[in-house]
Amino acid sequence: MREGFDCGKPLLNDFLHALVSQYEKRNLGRTYIALEGEDRRVLGYYTLASGAVQAESLPANQAKKLPRHAVPVILLGRLAVDHSVHGRGLGGFLLRDAMTRSLDLSEKLGIHAVVVDALDAGAKTFYERFGFMPLTDDEMRLFLPLSTIRAAAKP
Repeated sequence: MREGFDCGKPLLNDFLHALVSQYEKRNLGRTYIALEGEDRRVLGYYTLASGAVQAESLPANQAKKLPRHAVPVILLGRLAVDHSVHGRGLGGFLLRDAMTRSLDLSEKLGIHAVVVDALDAGAKTFYERFGFMPLTDDEMRLFLPLSTIRAAAKP
């Protein structure tokens, strides 16, 4: 039940209400949804897609052993949680799920990092709490190396 979803951000609400099906059909991204109850109410979602960043966009200590061309990344296109469950940890759960899927994908193709474009300062702070760092050319575009995700996932 997508229609009732409201995270407080019109751009993220509109994507789920009107665009997600088109993105799926056109292979532009895959959206994963957290549902609740028999009515399958949407509590949150995130979208993953492939992407690339230029090596020179990475901080020098991250780029020093990389080739001087675009490096493959997973783009975390959106992550949103319904206002009714804000502050209950669902956003962190969804982000961890996205990182797990990214690790799984890295077994099948080359992925250097996960990249996200933070919508606003609050979103940026959220991602930074999980270790994401700004790229050098855009402080709202953040990345987390796959090596960091892999290390955090070890028991």
